[in-house]
Amino acid sequence: MSCGSPVRRFELRIVEAGLSIAIWNAVLAFGGTSPPFFLLTQIIIFGLGVLLLTASLRAPLTAIHFPLFAPLSLIALVLLQILPFGAFPRLRVGSFRHTLVGDTGYSLSVAPYQTVSHLLLLVTYVTVFHVVLIVCEDRNAKKRLVYSLITLGAFEAFYGLVQYLTGWQQIFAYVKKYYLEDATGTYINRNHFAGLLEMVLPFTIALGLRLAGKLRRAVQSTEAKARSLLSATELLPLVCLLFLAVVIFTALVFSRSRMGILSAIASLIAVLALAGSSSLSKRTRAVVAALFFLGVIGIVVWLGSDPVITRFEILGQEYTQTGQNRISIWRDTLKLIHQYPLLGTGLGTFSVAYTSVQTTFLNSLVDHAHCDYLEVASELGLPGGILVFGSIFWILARAVRRYRKAEDRFDTAVCLGCIGSIIAILVHSLADFNLYIPANALVFTVTLTLAWMGS
Repeated sequence: MSCGSPVRRFELRIVEAGLSIAIWNAVLAFGGTSPPFFLLTQIIIFGLGVLLLTASLRAPLTAIHFPLFAPLSLIALVLLQILPFGAFPRLRVGSFRHTLVGDTGYSLSVAPYQTVSHLLLLVTYVTVFHVVLIVCEDRNAKKRLVYSLITLGAFEAFYGLVQYLTGWQQIFAYVKKYYLEDATGTYINRNHFAGLLEMVLPFTIALGLRLAGKLRRAVQSTEAKARSLLSATELLPLVCLLFLAVVIFTALVFSRSRMGILSAIASLIAVLALAGSSSLSKRTRAVVAALFFLGVIGIVVWLGSDPVITRFEILGQEYTQTGQNRISIWRDTLKLIHQYPLLGTGLGTFSVAYTSVQTTFLNSLVDHAHCDYLEVASELGLPGGILVFGSIFWILARAVRRYRKAEDRFDTAVCLGCIGSIIAILVHSLADFNLYIPANALVFTVTLTLAWMGS
């Protein structure tokens, strides 16, 4: 998109500001889990999409490659799930499905209303993908968006630490009812709070590594190394980024989300290892990693690590209780996938469909599979699951390949941050459902878009 005219630049700045407002609103309003609050985010995003569409009609977007196959195929699959059964006379569904949908007109989805609601969410994410793709053609806009995400993560981290350290367990005016001993920021669930932080953390480390590399080269080019180090323009931004990285990871630790901690560590290992394929020296990476982990360890030890250690110690006890753990839910979900392998039960219908195979937590509503891979496969069928996660892994592979060939610049650091962010969520998705939390899915969509642009 050409942004040479003042009118076009003004439109893009409005879209850029609106995008940041939408993301912040989703995260701050309970992670988007409250439909009335997330509705505002959806209205903003759809409005931005309409604005860009009208702008493109005046000046066609010829320079941008829009990926269409995966999102359109996914939307078509969900539409197929909610169309009336009468439109497909040759298809047959089980008696369980007939029982659930009643006599009001059969569909492939066991709960059409939930599927329609999640279809709107899906269209929201697809719209965000294309909005970010257009806005971030401007390198400065891309930089502002990345720093907006880092600022949002830092705010959540500070908020969570205040909750943990002071015992003020509130989300603004709302008094928390759950996870009263953990840092959760503006989220209800500690695991989803950790999900946001683990997506933001790799960006701070990747940008910090880039500044450390520039700082090292600047110091080596002069004889007075100590003086040049203290006077270097990269020093203060580097210190700020490392400080924010330490705060974000510390808040993640005190969320006491075991999978969140492990996912963040996995992503950081991947970022530091992949950074070795660039022009960054081993010494620079070692110094940055040492400063970061020493800072985290120092704060954690100072504040007390016993509550976090206890969470890992009780892990074995939780999984020795037969029928009362995630593994039992996964086993039942596999049965659900076996019953509906091709087209699934319908997007967003897990809580309804699961009751037909439920053998655990019989007195509770199990609304998620606690594994994004299994839940997506149960709702969209195996082909739909392959389409979703195959696309994510494909973008990740492209980003890794592109990063290894790229030069040292801001876009390269963003690409590295995207790689770490995607890896963190893919690992966390093994035992949780961050992709079903609207705010986290929104941030993850932005990350995928930036990774796509960088690949």
